[in-house]
Amino acid sequence: MIQYGKTLKMIRKSRGFSQAALCKGIMSRSNLSRFENQLYVPSFDKVLQLLERLTVTLDEFVYIDRGFLPSKYDYFYKKLIQAENYRQKEELTEVAKQIAEYKEESIQFYELFLLSQFALLENDLPAILTKEDISNYMRPVLFEIENWLFYDFRRLNNFIQLFELDEAIFLYDRAITEFGKYEGFPKENNIKIHLSLNLGQLLLEQQQLVKAETYFNRAKQYARQQNKLYQELLSDLFIEKIIQQKKQLSLKDPLPTMLAYMKQIGYDAVVHSLMTYTE
Repeated sequence: MIQYGKTLKMIRKSRGFSQAALCKGIMSRSNLSRFENQLYVPSFDKVLQLLERLTVTLDEFVYIDRGFLPSKYDYFYKKLIQAENYRQKEELTEVAKQIAEYKEESIQFYELFLLSQFALLENDLPAILTKEDISNYMRPVLFEIENWLFYDFRRLNNFIQLFELDEAIFLYDRAITEFGKYEGFPKENNIKIHLSLNLGQLLLEQQQLVKAETYFNRAKQYARQQNKLYQELLSDLFIEKIIQQKKQLSLKDPLPTMLAYMKQIGYDAVVHSLMTYTE
């Protein structure tokens, strides 16, 4: 249940602010009191000013209001991606069923349903929809975006495999350019890494090895900038796979040796994920 006023009151007290100190220059003390008692909803800019004074971001505030739990969408998205990355077919089937129950709830959930169906098809599992069904919905959506927002980059990342190569490269280039405005965004995270990895995979499937290697190297560079070791190793595995296909020398520090050592010290699940993802 949304209880923003009560949540603000709890944070205010934990920070040692009196009502008068918190609301000074923002709103009247009586309005703050009414807000904390769920009797008044201040304008959005006033809420942001209160949170800034409390040194709490809006995302963190909403997270606290939910009882330190992720949103339902974020919960199922994380479960789906984890099952897909680790090739856990039973878990993937189960989470896809759960997501399907909420597909009518919002556009976000419907597109998450489409993504779950796509993941089932990519793993040779029974699905309700076909790739054509998914493509017919998502392709026009992604081509018609004029002003890219953060959610749109995630959309492209999730569904880039639906496009022809020239289309995928066009959308990738546009997204990377547009993403410049989000470089300082706290949720920047893995978008550029995964976009590059997914486009590299698409090119690799079409045996365009030189171009594929270019995008895997980009993914590796982005991963290193973000200190994402898993994605950096994944990029290296794809690069080594290309080198082997081109019958060139192996990398200076062969990854198989490193992965064997990682298994030895207890990272079996990570190694399994890396190897199955690059098969």
